[in-house]
Amino acid sequence: MALGRAPDAFAEGVQEFGIINWFTMHETSDPQLTQYLVALLGDPVKDKAHYDASSPMAYIRQAKSPLLSLQGENDIRVPRGQAQEVTDILKEKGTTSETIFYPAEGHGFMKIENRLDALRRTILWFDTYLKGEAPSAMK
Repeated sequence: MALGRAPDAFAEGVQEFGIINWFTMHETSDPQLTQYLVALLGDPVKDKAHYDASSPMAYIRQAKSPLLSLQGENDIRVPRGQAQEVTDILKEKGTTSETIFYPAEGHGFMKIENRLDALRRTILWFDTYLKGEAPSAMK
């Protein structure tokens, strides 16, 4: 949301299991989460304008900064498709984007090796796009 709403304010971005589209979240969520979304944002048909204004999808095409997305392959709260949507849009418009899907992970990373990998990738991303340092191989 931040990269699209303020495209000149950020040198880069990193998201972990981020929601990009409230409409597809509503369509793909379990019944409990669907009820929460309706309580939070209203009915997706009747309150379409609110869903539009609240979805990063409405602003992502304005993003200029590189974005790293880290996502659990089996996330039932924020499904894989959310990260894929943002990646596809950014790549289509030529904005640097990388998405890592962690196998056998859900909403958050439980395996220590995946937590460490996500931290290393985040630091490397910051070093590359925030500090302007040449990427080095991850250890």
